[in-house]
Amino acid sequence: MTTPPKGGLILVTGVTGYIASWTALKLLEQGYKVRGTARTLSKAEYLKNGPFAKYVVNFEVVEVADLEDDGAFNEAVKGVDGIAHIASPFHYRVTDPYIDLINPAVNGTVNLLKAAKEYAGPQLKRVVITSSFASIMEPQKPGHTYDETQWNKFSVKLCENYKDDPTNPEKKVAPNEAYRASKALAEQALWDFVKNESPSFEVAAVNPVFVFGPVIHSVKDAESINTSVFLLYKFIAGLNPKIEEGAAPKGFVDVRDVADAHIKALEVEEAKGQRFLNVGGNFTWHEVVDVLRKHNKLTKNDYPPTGEEVPSWGFDNTKSKQVLGLNYISLEDSVLATAESVERFL
Repeated sequence: MTTPPKGGLILVTGVTGYIASWTALKLLEQGYKVRGTARTLSKAEYLKNGPFAKYVVNFEVVEVADLEDDGAFNEAVKGVDGIAHIASPFHYRVTDPYIDLINPAVNGTVNLLKAAKEYAGPQLKRVVITSSFASIMEPQKPGHTYDETQWNKFSVKLCENYKDDPTNPEKKVAPNEAYRASKALAEQALWDFVKNESPSFEVAAVNPVFVFGPVIHSVKDAESINTSVFLLYKFIAGLNPKIEEGAAPKGFVDVRDVADAHIKALEVEEAKGQRFLNVGGNFTWHEVVDVLRKHNKLTKNDYPPTGEEVPSWGFDNTKSKQVLGLNYISLEDSVLATAESVERFL
């Protein structure tokens, strides 16, 4: 078997984050022991005293201040049976795509894998990496269906062109493209490591799309909410009076389904060596606003009730359903749960 034993010790990196906190909670609820990493240990106290309080005896935290530091994960991996590597930068505050996003994402992944191979021990069975739809998505015509066989080479090429001539303003990379490239290159680093280093453990990758769902980790204010939920919050708070749909693929997934995907990718034998497009379905911002309006979650109600038809793309989540057994939460349920969890910031 190449899966961790039930009740084993699972390392969850970046445990104080949005996806990681849910993954850790669900692991604890299912009887696993969890060791989390955090940049600052104080942020984990919120989890211990709040959502993890019932399971605190099975939860521990170690400090990993910088993912890029050599040996950052050497202690954290010791003795674990499985790893969910979720820590990675997700923001659009980009001056240099390599310094701000690509290097931390790639080096953090490689550091984790090196530590797992050298220091974890032979009991480590499976490492699951949080990738992204960003590592799959390339520009395609409306009507195209995305699946796990596809790779985003477009964003990577943009960043390579920038790196060749960083002073050329025409080669400046948009923040969203820099983020997409960081996810594609970090995931590619995973598969390259397996090919070149032949570790004893198996690996899998989870590729979520736009993530909605309730927030359970420590957040000091609305601006500190993770990027995807903050965009939804802006509609609730009336901070974004225009609905800009744009001609880009939009898929959603609930954070609880993302957590389940990570756990199933650890547990299911057939998941080894696979990547999984983690998507509940398509969405438009008009549909999100309609849900918020239906449940009286808007502080202002001057958004148009329906929008113009926008170009649509498809997302094939067949493999995540068949191999991982996922049953996805609906857009309405996910948006409503998201809204209820962030109303405290109004």
